[in-house]
Amino acid sequence: MPKITNILLMAMLAAANIVQPAAAMPEPLDIPLPQVEKEPKESLLQQWRLPLEGGRVSSFFGAARGRRAHGGIDFSVPHNTPVMATNDGTVVASGMGYLGDRKYGNVVVIEHEGGLRSLYAHLNKRNVSVGDTVAAGELIGLSGATGHATGPHLHLEAYQDGTRIDPNRFMLANLEDNALPSAMNAKRTGVEEVPPAPHKAGKGKKGKAARDAGEKTSKKKTQVAQKSSNSRRHA
Repeated sequence: MPKITNILLMAMLAAANIVQPAAAMPEPLDIPLPQVEKEPKESLLQQWRLPLEGGRVSSFFGAARGRRAHGGIDFSVPHNTPVMATNDGTVVASGMGYLGDRKYGNVVVIEHEGGLRSLYAHLNKRNVSVGDTVAAGELIGLSGATGHATGPHLHLEAYQDGTRIDPNRFMLANLEDNALPSAMNAKRTGVEEVPPAPHKAGKGKKGKAARDAGEKTSKKKTQVAQKSSNSRRHA
């Protein structure tokens, strides 16, 4: 009898070991999904700082300048005011004039990313040379009145793939808050046609003919733009 009892007990224990409740499945780990990096906005790709501290805007891009529109932004500052790079880049021009146009006087031109260039004209002194790498805010020269200038100031231009554009579109500061009244008035009555970017027309008779033809075309476009602007103001 005890032997049978032991056999039954062993059978029951074996059955208990075979039929066991399934182990609980582990809870899924809370792993965050990978973040997809968004493309930066265009306005964040190029953020230019002011090229100098102090001074006031005396002329905006596109403002009326006699019979033609202004091709850059002028900052009225005393002689030898430090001029700084608006953004990181490489110096592609540093000398007297730019692409054969000596009206700029002592000028520095910096190549930035995306086909952009910044030009700093009428400098009294240049502190950088062609090939130098500069950072935003780095000293590149001192302001002056070299070239065609009626007084000491900084003339700033911007180019996109060789075409003049308004430098103000990249500026972090609001230039109108610190502009002369005359600059604001000229901006409101500005003309549409901005003079073309400087370029080397070549030498000799053919080069002179090309320059004369370009000047006549630019003058004609400016006159047409002025008439159109005057018509809208009188309307």
